[in-house]
Amino acid sequence: LITLIFLIFSFQSSRIIELKDFYSGKGVIFDESEPYPFKDLDYKKPYTPTIEDIKKAENFLFDNYYQYKVKVFRHFNYDENLINKLLKPKYKKAQKVKKKFCKYNRQYAGYINSSNDTIIYIGLLNFSNKKKAEQQFNGWQEKILIGFGDFYEKNQDFYNINISKDEFIYKLE
Repeated sequence: LITLIFLIFSFQSSRIIELKDFYSGKGVIFDESEPYPFKDLDYKKPYTPTIEDIKKAENFLFDNYYQYKVKVFRHFNYDENLINKLLKPKYKKAQKVKKKFCKYNRQYAGYINSSNDTIIYIGLLNFSNKKKAEQQFNGWQEKILIGFGDFYEKNQDFYNINISKDEFIYKLE
């Protein structure tokens, strides 16, 4: 029986975590056996994030969220007045970003790129309305989710962070 339990847990491709210093929800770490859905030319091999990797990526997101969003808006030629209207200046402060994403559950995955940098994927799923979130994000603990449509546009976000170089991975087209 003990051997069977060990075998079941050793073949799991995800692990549930709680990081109360970062958010009130739950997180799931996908190990390197979970197929990473965003492979591009820079992808070298899968990687299982550690708790320290995740904490570093979360802190980087909190500290740099505002600058990231400004860069994205500017890439798409948004007018500066519209950027200021859409992006609240309070998000320049890490604590405000942390509060914004406090009730979001997380999905974490990782890979090593062609430069041997560690890339951490953070998928943010809004669980403020738990009943609706559990319906829409069904299976979030077993597979990396990417949804399309109005609900997902308002309640899901994701970031790729190069924790080796402390920078966001921008895939803007």
